[in-house]
Amino acid sequence: MLRFTSLWALSLVLSLCFSASASIIKNRQAAAAQVVKLASTENLAVRPNGQVLATNMNSANLYIVDPVAKTSKTAVVITGASGLSGIAEVTPDVFAVIGGKGIYKVDFTGAAPVATLIKTIIEANNLNGLTAFNNDTVLVADAGKGSVFRFSISTGAYSVAITDATMAPSGSIPFGIDGIRYNDGLVWYTNIFKNSFHKAPVDATGKATGAVTTLWTNLMGDDLCFGPNGKIYIATNGKNSIVEVDPAVGKPTAIATVSGSTSCGFGRTEKDKDVIYVGGGTGVFSFTVKL
Repeated sequence: MLRFTSLWALSLVLSLCFSASASIIKNRQAAAAQVVKLASTENLAVRPNGQVLATNMNSANLYIVDPVAKTSKTAVVITGASGLSGIAEVTPDVFAVIGGKGIYKVDFTGAAPVATLIKTIIEANNLNGLTAFNNDTVLVADAGKGSVFRFSISTGAYSVAITDATMAPSGSIPFGIDGIRYNDGLVWYTNIFKNSFHKAPVDATGKATGAVTTLWTNLMGDDLCFGPNGKIYIATNGKNSIVEVDPAVGKPTAIATVSGSTSCGFGRTEKDKDVIYVGGGTGVFSFTVKL
């Protein structure tokens, strides 16, 4: 998501977005439980050991959350970044993280996490979402340009992979494509202020191979994640919920209430594989999903 300098402007935009979304959602939601308090959690990823990594667009700290002990601390400070957004695991316990226009690698495989700048995407406007494409490549959503970069972790080489009108910013807000996930030949993404959700088929290089399919245009969506059941889960930001989507059907069902929900990821241990962790305006939350 983005930062607003005017609370009035933000409230006006969100009220317009929400009024359009009231009728689309099937509702069977309950309140999620707060795991830890962290201001303005932007994005998250779950480590193989079950710990949750959380970013904040106003801080260079990458936070680590222990969902069992319900504690949080700074895992590593990303030198050179003023704030962090998208994060995804590329190889086991090695993550790619967006910091401004830079793509950083954070390696947890040693005694202590090590963060290094891979490369700066100098042409970028407003990088936000990020998803693993393969074990050396991530796809990075540029919300300002309305496009997706393909980026190599090993070399830092990058190029524009997808540009489409459905990714473009709308109106006076320079923010379009937000959340992005790749799965089985398809790129799924939200456009937060167009209240829309889309999918695009891609080839082995990340280039689109067919037309974009729009699943809806009347529900705000921020970041998203896949569950172990193959369903998609989308944070709705100011709509304060997590919605579940069967990819074969494409209709959202609200399953959990989280204030200012921004992002999500499922547990990776045997004990929490049915638990979805959600980033929100006041921290990280958890909710058990019926798989």
